[in-house]
Amino acid sequence: MNNSRINNFIAKLKTDRKTRIVAITIGLALIIIIIGVNLFGGKHKNENSGDSALEYVYSMEQKLESLLNKIDGAGKVSVALSVESGMETVFATETVVKETSNGRETVSKPILVNGKTVVLKEMYPEINGVVIVAEGAENIAVYRRLQQATLSLLNVKASQIEILTMK
Repeated sequence: MNNSRINNFIAKLKTDRKTRIVAITIGLALIIIIIGVNLFGGKHKNENSGDSALEYVYSMEQKLESLLNKIDGAGKVSVALSVESGMETVFATETVVKETSNGRETVSKPILVNGKTVVLKEMYPEINGVVIVAEGAENIAVYRRLQQATLSLLNVKASQIEILTMK
C-alpha cells in the first residue's frame, strides 16, 4: 500500500462508522486468533514446557472416556478429571557430612551422570475429582457400571465421582 491509500483509509476510519466497526471487528478477530494459537496451537508433548501433568490428565480423561463409552447402555460419555497438584520428580541425592569448626554440617546434593540429574521416580498427580456425563446415566444399572469402572481404573473414592445425565 502506498501512503495515499493509507491516508485515505485513515480518513475513512475517522468519518465512516461502518468502516470503523469493520476494522475493529477484524482487529479483535486477529487478536483472538493469535491468542488461541498461542494457547492451544502448541504441541501436546513438550518435555521442557512443564505441561506433563496436563498431558497426564488429558491422557487419563481420554482413556477413561474411551472405556466408559463401551459400557452397555452408557451412550455417549464425556469425562473431566481434577488433580491435586502437578508432577513430582524425585531426584537421586548424595548426602555428605562435613566436620566444621561449628560442628557437623550435612549437605545433600543431586547425583549427576553425564551432566544430567539422576531421576529416581516421577509421581503422577493424585486425582481428586471425576465428572462423568453420560447419555445413559439416568438408568441406575448404567450409573453403577460407570461408577464401578471408574473406581476400578482410578484410585479414587466413590464420593469423588460425580455422574450426570447428558442432555
